[in-house]
Amino acid sequence: MNDSLSQPSAAAAEKKRLRQALRAARRGLDRDAQAAASHGLLDQLLTLDAFRAARRISLYLANDGEIDTREVIRWCRENDRQPYLPVIQRSGGRNWMLFGALEAGIEFKPNNLGIPEPVLDPDEMLSAEELDLVLVPLVGFDASGNRVGMGGGFYDTTFAFLREMEIPRPLLVGIAHEVQRVERIDAESWDIPLPLVVTNKRVYRFDS
Repeated sequence: MNDSLSQPSAAAAEKKRLRQALRAARRGLDRDAQAAASHGLLDQLLTLDAFRAARRISLYLANDGEIDTREVIRWCRENDRQPYLPVIQRSGGRNWMLFGALEAGIEFKPNNLGIPEPVLDPDEMLSAEELDLVLVPLVGFDASGNRVGMGGGFYDTTFAFLREMEIPRPLLVGIAHEVQRVERIDAESWDIPLPLVVTNKRVYRFDS
């Protein structure tokens, strides 16, 4: 067998295995552990000057065992910050995201992944460039800041412009349970580096 042909499939299989194992680990956390993680996430975020200074903050609605962001949403509303949610856009074979304001009384509908999204026209939403800070849900991460997501590539596509910026804005902050840290993840060429990952226990800072 040609090794050059077998390697990509082997790498893809390993990433699939890792993704399944880490998703199972976070889904295996019980209700009390998840509640503690939600509070712990906010505590860790509040240690970041960039988080406290941000006014337009994109986050996510927890799904598949992700850390619940309700405590972060509550803090935003009590401290004059506007939370936003990503809304997947599709056109011409390209997938990316716009960001809708999370406000009381807003209507939701599930996207094709089963995740609720605000029902808004594109002209009512923000582009990625208009945000201050983005909380990016992760499936896993390593000590070098490499990461693995759900595999859709929506964040990498949406924030690809950050590669060209000397001072990236918005600031992307990966979010994961501490149990989602692994020894090593092989980065892909299209991955957008994360300068920070915040778990329920601590803040990880990376050279990127």
